[in-house]
Amino acid sequence: MQRSTGGRIPLPTSSIVKAASVSQQPWQWFLLVLAANVALIGLVVFLDRVLGIDNWNLVRDPNAIANQPAYFGFYSNLGVLFWITGGSTSLFTALCLQHTEEPDPRIRPLLLGGLLCATAALDDFFMFHEHSYLIGIPEVVVMAGYALLIVAFAAAAFSVARLTNWIYLATSLAFLALSTLVDMADLTMPGSVLLEEAFKFFGITFLAVYLVSMSFSAITAGFKGDRLVRPGI
Repeated sequence: MQRSTGGRIPLPTSSIVKAASVSQQPWQWFLLVLAANVALIGLVVFLDRVLGIDNWNLVRDPNAIANQPAYFGFYSNLGVLFWITGGSTSLFTALCLQHTEEPDPRIRPLLLGGLLCATAALDDFFMFHEHSYLIGIPEVVVMAGYALLIVAFAAAAFSVARLTNWIYLATSLAFLALSTLVDMADLTMPGSVLLEEAFKFFGITFLAVYLVSMSFSAITAGFKGDRLVRPGI
């Protein structure tokens, strides 16, 4: 004799599983991403309708807007990609390390290095320090802020030098310093701009490799249960 269900129709097991799967989705993050996209397109519409900035100039590729060849700025764009690679990798790793049982000493340099790369990437994309005067902030003040961030990152990295491929960091800082010196010297000889940008690109790539290698060693350490493992790349 079957047991009464009180007049309710039992749901198939598959329906229960699907309902549970839907309820367990990260809806808060889903809504956050959706809201961010809506806010961004809303900003574009506001700038277009209220401030008179044609949305064409906001959504199209800069070279397409200026009717220039696609290769314009490719060396600078590659540098931005390396800024983003180093920044996103190190920030993601630092976030993961926050959830480990034992604190990893590489969290601070990864966090500061990620912030440095993220800030530099945005600056290279939108030329913040060149146009900071428009909001009343001298360029020298912005550059001083970047310098302080670099010093804080280098100090944090020095404290864990034995756990990292520090030669990458030392080379990166040397090239970035040379690029800054060439920029400050305001040289007028042929090839001076290329020299400055080459030094900068070398510094960016070595920094990205340094942060990626440190991230790799920190994550590998978590798998091995050894927080002090040396980098493998």
